[in-house]
Amino acid sequence: MLRKIGNIIIWLMLGAWFLFISSTISEKAEDILCNRIEVVMQDTVNNLFVTPTQVRELVLSAGQQIQGYPMEQINTRVLEERLEKNPYIRNAEVCKDISGRLEVRVEQREALLRFMPGGIEGFYLDTWGKVLPLSDQFTPLILLVTGKLPSVGGEASSFEELFRFGSYLSRSEFWKDQVVQVYVDGNQEYELIPRVGAHQILLGSLDNWERKLRNLELLYDQGFSVHGWNNYRTINLKYTNQVICTKR
Repeated sequence: MLRKIGNIIIWLMLGAWFLFISSTISEKAEDILCNRIEVVMQDTVNNLFVTPTQVRELVLSAGQQIQGYPMEQINTRVLEERLEKNPYIRNAEVCKDISGRLEVRVEQREALLRFMPGGIEGFYLDTWGKVLPLSDQFTPLILLVTGKLPSVGGEASSFEELFRFGSYLSRSEFWKDQVVQVYVDGNQEYELIPRVGAHQILLGSLDNWERKLRNLELLYDQGFSVHGWNNYRTINLKYTNQVICTKR
């Protein structure tokens, strides 16, 4: 019985100690001032659209009193929303600790394709299909799509298929090194501009493009390795089940 009473007393003392410590920490937390802003940029090897300095400026221009002011008054969600309004920032996380440090962690968007319709400056599409404006400070080396392109706001099915096609070329270990540009003519037929060789690749429409690319890859592996890259003027893939090559 005495042992049971002793255990109860111990637990009561621990509870009282915990409440005291919690209230003390809470009171101290109210007095903690923000003494530094730490910016952490993710994937700065492939993406240089936004610099740490620009991120810091966005934080400081968000309409809150930050550096030198109480941490508890800083609304981290408002800061995150402010950062994510930047077209090149996909995700932002802002957190604060009891040392007075405000950490800003930023994930940039990754441009996958560059579209340049005829007579228009152009834009990027990122890996999620989001439109990004061209940047004055960074130009990624990615697949270029030019010509008479379907409108982003036009017929959804045609543009989505073009994005899917371009995404496949950009992510394929084989095609991302072989194809540098896709050209779309007025009849919505596609031509691939290769990095190696002086030939034209006429794809035709995007119907069955997966099979057409497989046929072309077989030609590269089995035909060009024997007959060479520069003996042909055009490679016609318009017909799904065959490849027609025109010699120079």
